[in-house]
Amino acid sequence: MGRSRKRKTSSKEYNIDLAEVGRVVDAVSERPLSEDEQKLLKTCHQVLTELLVREPRNNEKQDKILEDLQKAAEAVEAEGADEPEQKKPRKGGNGRTPREGYSAAEDCQLSHPDLKPGDLCPCGCGYRLYLSPRSSPFRHFVGQVPIKVTFYYRDQLKSAGCDNVYTAPLPEGVGPSHYDATAVSMFILMRYGLGLPMYRQAAMLTYLGVPIAASTQFEVVADQFDTFKPVGQELVRQAADAEVAYVDDTSMIILKQMRMYSDRTGTFTTGIIATREAIQIALFFTGENHSGENMKQVLQHRSPDLPALIQMSDALSRNFSELDADEVIKCSCMTHGRRNFVDIVKSFPEDCRLVLEAIGKVYAIDKKAKDDGLDPPQRLALHQELSKPVMDELKKWLDEQFEQKKVEPNSPLGSAIKYMKNHWDKLTTFLRVAGAPLDNNIIERGLKKVVLHRKNSLFYRTAKGAAVGDLYMSIIQTCQLNNVDPFDYLTQVQRHAAAVAANPSQWLPWTYKETLAALTGGAASAVPPA
Repeated sequence: MGRSRKRKTSSKEYNIDLAEVGRVVDAVSERPLSEDEQKLLKTCHQVLTELLVREPRNNEKQDKILEDLQKAAEAVEAEGADEPEQKKPRKGGNGRTPREGYSAAEDCQLSHPDLKPGDLCPCGCGYRLYLSPRSSPFRHFVGQVPIKVTFYYRDQLKSAGCDNVYTAPLPEGVGPSHYDATAVSMFILMRYGLGLPMYRQAAMLTYLGVPIAASTQFEVVADQFDTFKPVGQELVRQAADAEVAYVDDTSMIILKQMRMYSDRTGTFTTGIIATREAIQIALFFTGENHSGENMKQVLQHRSPDLPALIQMSDALSRNFSELDADEVIKCSCMTHGRRNFVDIVKSFPEDCRLVLEAIGKVYAIDKKAKDDGLDPPQRLALHQELSKPVMDELKKWLDEQFEQKKVEPNSPLGSAIKYMKNHWDKLTTFLRVAGAPLDNNIIERGLKKVVLHRKNSLFYRTAKGAAVGDLYMSIIQTCQLNNVDPFDYLTQVQRHAAAVAANPSQWLPWTYKETLAALTGGAASAVPPA
């Protein structure tokens, strides 16, 4: 048996079996080391680094031990170089975002100007310095103008003997348009991603010394409409073949909306988020049509051999009015039913508590299905096993309130109960259909961009302006749903407009990087910051 020694350093105690350390060092060249063996080796290396390189000691045996251990540690690192390190996702603390969240940040490695690893500690303790693995980066933020402008003064050379004029060429990548693709992308993002009206952008840019009128901004953005139109059309085709679609409406105003062919009053923006496998697609349509009518038009592009689409929305009839039973499987939002009881919980605490607890159990079961990575059939089986008894008991209680005249139907509690009873079949589709969701929350969050536009800009001036806004908001929201940098995507589509028009399916937010990599013969690089 090898001797176990307790070594103390830096207020920490380590129990090290020296015989075991020897066996681990010998095994490095023979076989992969286990996790425990790697941990032991790294611990020994840390201890020896702190204790065995002390000046003025000059012990050849200790130096040899340290050298062997260093080689073994390097071999361990090389052993795991081909395998991705299993790291727990770092959580931001104290309001700070981890490094992974700064996709546009630059990294700069700084070395000490006067010291290096292996030097004696300046304090005189007799120990040598080594690199600490726990150093944290210093974050330095620099402000910049979102749109920059450069004036190029080009020499013009003329001949006294003829009329020829020779003008100095513009730098590579500059022109022929006055507005670079990056500038157009910034206009689009600030207007349709952040909801910043163009007159506010104009004011901000004027403050920063780059005056660009709001009308000019819209012209620049609208001029690129045809560039992005093939992408929008392809998003519609892809959304039509989705498994699930979340649908909702919100009101909108178009000042110059023509009513020559319709007597409807009011205009709307329909929001649709379609999911297929791991992809999510956002679509927005502004006009006189309701969501059911817009969904009908989208489904005209659906492949005929696919099963019926699962559609989730609130219980308004206009969400389904244009859709046949063989086109969609209709679901209603559980959150809307729950909200009716939340609003009156102070007046009817016991009754509302019973309903809210039952719905809470169902959501907890659904969360477990997601956390466990269950596929739709497995999720359905789980809900049938655990959620169905809960919902059956809730349905029994709802029926008893009116049958036994415990609740006045026209009271606030009665109205909440009637909503649940009237829409029960659609509210419980998730108990019968694999993949059916519980609520419509995802599209309600998606419509926040439209609501932000309505609050800040109040209206679209023309139908053309509405079409431009729908297209860009659809693209930006789709990028965000699929964790794609919208600035880079918008810029790359402009720079490869001809290729996008020829084959838009290769230039969607989830495919464009692979396409770029194939064109460049390597990994696609992001657009450099402006």
